[in-house]
Amino acid sequence: MHPERNPDHAPGPARQQYPDRIVVKVGTSSLITDGRLDPVKADALAASVAELAHEGVRPVLVASGAIAQGRFLLGGDGVAAEDRRLAAAVGQAPLFEAFRAGLARRGLTAAQFLFTPLDLCDRGHRQSLRSALEHALDHGVVPVVNENDAVRVRNNDVLSALLAVVLRARLLALLTDVPGLYASDPRTDPAARLVPEVKGMSAEVERLAGASAGGPGTGGMVSKLGAVWIATLAGVTAVIANAHEPRVLQRLLAGETVGTVVHPRATVREHHLEPLWRAFAAPPRGTLLCHPSARSDIAAGRPLPLARLVAVQGEFDGGDVVDVTAVGDPQPIARGRVPLGSASLSAAPAARDDAHVLLHPSTYVSLLEVC
Repeated sequence: MHPERNPDHAPGPARQQYPDRIVVKVGTSSLITDGRLDPVKADALAASVAELAHEGVRPVLVASGAIAQGRFLLGGDGVAAEDRRLAAAVGQAPLFEAFRAGLARRGLTAAQFLFTPLDLCDRGHRQSLRSALEHALDHGVVPVVNENDAVRVRNNDVLSALLAVVLRARLLALLTDVPGLYASDPRTDPAARLVPEVKGMSAEVERLAGASAGGPGTGGMVSKLGAVWIATLAGVTAVIANAHEPRVLQRLLAGETVGTVVHPRATVREHHLEPLWRAFAAPPRGTLLCHPSARSDIAAGRPLPLARLVAVQGEFDGGDVVDVTAVGDPQPIARGRVPLGSASLSAAPAARDDAHVLLHPSTYVSLLEVC
């Protein structure tokens, strides 16, 4: 990665964590029934979060479902960006109110926070958000977070991972409507085996994401594994589990094997949040096959020159996420957002110097140590 030091956390095992902090993200499909927010499901989640708080844990709840609830209230299902943003703005208040009321019945106060990954990646905004969230936690208030989809719709999986890193949480719990990560797709393979534990994220683990969950949300297993990449590369343990598993959060914190737990690597490199976000907010759309010398560039955290490019695999646009591989090694050595699309790169004349940059260190993450 980039050699500049990250001012937000220390590298490796010395990185400070707060064992009483947990970020809980619950997906749309686990809260919506027949196209609208299910009060029984929302109250059950509020009860589980409240139980954690009463046991001395400081939970942060990241809840999806505003767009689905807004569509229900508006009486439409428009898929245009403007329709989805409007639905988010309409559905956000009743979504928060469901959790506010559920927590209030159990003696807790909730506070609503709306922001985007850009707020967490910008150092000034990040410090302000962290201060506000920590102040809420110190006062026993439960933060209820959602991405500000009225501005731009992305997904809460990635937001929750970035938040877990910023708050130096003990655990990121990604609750969904499937039991965890499978070794094959359970929709087509009746003998599909649940993977209970992963020692560290890798491209091979990512290939198991064919068992993605359907439903009305914007996530799925691929999105959750992107969040897992972010969290575990920054030293936070992540779990993918069924939201309706009895006492799932309490059992996870007790060390019980529930769902799929993904551990950080033994040695955690320090990372800037923005490259992590840009590299893992979306799955790779293609591959840049490079000369073996690209490994040295990636290892040193240098810009990757266009001169290293040997071939382009797949079709993608400028700004899409791509993997970088080296000739003779099928495993990716980096992942990031490429400035040019596949057609432009394929047509570009071979650059003989290092002045033309294929990927900048601020837009890629090295995978040399994990794949």
